[in-house]
Amino acid sequence: MTWHFSRDQFALDLIASLPTEAQFAFFNLLPRLEEDPDAVTRPEGLDVDGPVRMRSAQLPSAITVLLISDHTGRINLVAVREPPAEA
Repeated sequence: MTWHFSRDQFALDLIASLPTEAQFAFFNLLPRLEEDPDAVTRPEGLDVDGPVRMRSAQLPSAITVLLISDHTGRINLVAVREPPAEA
């Protein structure tokens, strides 16, 4: 399947909100996301198999939450959050 990361204004604004190091890490992640998004992400929330699923990718100082659709071949960035504090 051919995958495409949706570079809409919402996604670009979320990426711009990341620290510089995380921005570079995300842009380095993009080619691998578009090759096989499930291989470079992990389940987010409920681990539900299906044609539409939420996955996350760990970046330096941030976690990106992605919506992946087998129907459209699209990967959408839906949220950015801080990683849990280390104990």
